[in-house]
Amino acid sequence: MSSPSVTETSLLTDELRLKTRGLHGKMDRIVQLGLFTVLDYKIYRQILLSFYYIFKTFEEEYERHLAQENPDPWLKHTYTPEMKRTAVFEQDLEYFYGPDWREQTAPNNQTLEYMSHIRDISKRHPERLVAFPSTLYLGIFFGGMITRSKIIRSTKFFPSPPEKQLGGEHDNGIAIFTFCNKDEKSDHYGQKEDPNKIKALLKGRLNTIPGIDTEKEKLRRDQIGQEAIEIFTRNIDIMSSARGMSQVWMRWLLYALVYSAIAVALFQMVFRRSNEERLEL
Repeated sequence: MSSPSVTETSLLTDELRLKTRGLHGKMDRIVQLGLFTVLDYKIYRQILLSFYYIFKTFEEEYERHLAQENPDPWLKHTYTPEMKRTAVFEQDLEYFYGPDWREQTAPNNQTLEYMSHIRDISKRHPERLVAFPSTLYLGIFFGGMITRSKIIRSTKFFPSPPEKQLGGEHDNGIAIFTFCNKDEKSDHYGQKEDPNKIKALLKGRLNTIPGIDTEKEKLRRDQIGQEAIEIFTRNIDIMSSARGMSQVWMRWLLYALVYSAIAVALFQMVFRRSNEERLEL
């Protein structure tokens, strides 16, 4: 049975998943190779820093729209306070860089361009911002949770900064994968929320945006799909540009060559032995 095409589904999350399927697979491979072969927190924290600026810029723009007298109903519908990640990114960056992380870090060129892009679409095509919850934030619940699990299981092999312990009660270094309920009066976060609950809430909001299925809004909906592809493309660029990633690719190329040489040698050995046995017969 063939997989459904984009035009056969009315769910926005399904449509975006189909449109970005190839890019999604490419980014998954980069995550697997980059984070769990080099096993170097210095590469991980570079990627973490870049995405901090991206999430922060998006959340600032999103909240700016919501503060307007008549915010875009699509943006208002897809917003949930629990999904904000800026504060927990800062918590993880302090873990990996130290308390003075703001003084010793800055966004690289790819990240600055990405931030500028977010601000630009916020002004010209605000509906495209809807693509961010459906890619970056839902990504935390899917690939992100797998990443979190692997980091936890690989604690002894995933080096932490000196004299620091990854994980623990406060999720040191992996707080971006943790969601907590919020006290609106104090603006503080309390008990941890079930991530499946937050994921279901966010998916439900994305798939029930008022008027998004109408012919009148087809052009605006298409803008969201185009932005989802843009997001994945930029995310791949961000991860590939981290210092040290080129060494990862060279290491894997070396591994591939070594394994290929071993395979050829074994094949030749078996083939030669088989020929010798036939001659003896």
